[in-house]
Amino acid sequence: MANGRGYKIIKSSPELIVKVVGKTKSELLTKSAFAIFDLMTDLEKVQIQERLPLEVEGIDDNDLMVNWMRELLYLYQGSGYLLKEFEVHETREFYVRAEGRGEKYDPDRHEIQREIRAVVHHQCRMGKTGEQWTAQMNFEL
Repeated sequence: MANGRGYKIIKSSPELIVKVVGKTKSELLTKSAFAIFDLMTDLEKVQIQERLPLEVEGIDDNDLMVNWMRELLYLYQGSGYLLKEFEVHETREFYVRAEGRGEKYDPDRHEIQREIRAVVHHQCRMGKTGEQWTAQMNFEL
């Protein structure tokens, strides 16, 4: 994508709209997870200290993407985790089981560059287009 990090910012004010493309659903979910934390902080300063299991489901692909993003945002907002590596272990129709790796936020080492408050459900979507998977995520800043 345009920034070389696997995602592209389409709009940044007042909401943040991000597009992600992957060859597979697993790759798309991995890149999407990376994007949310990469947008918040400098991931070069995040160390791999903990591994967190992730298990998310939805009623369709769009709902799965929203729930995936909400779960990741909850790990940051609720428990202070900054994650930088992701491994998808299993995807089924509207289900993903994965692992996120990173550490808890440390104000001495991590700067939150962009505070993401929420995932905006009505504009998030994910689907297969031709040979690739695409997602658009909308975040409230």
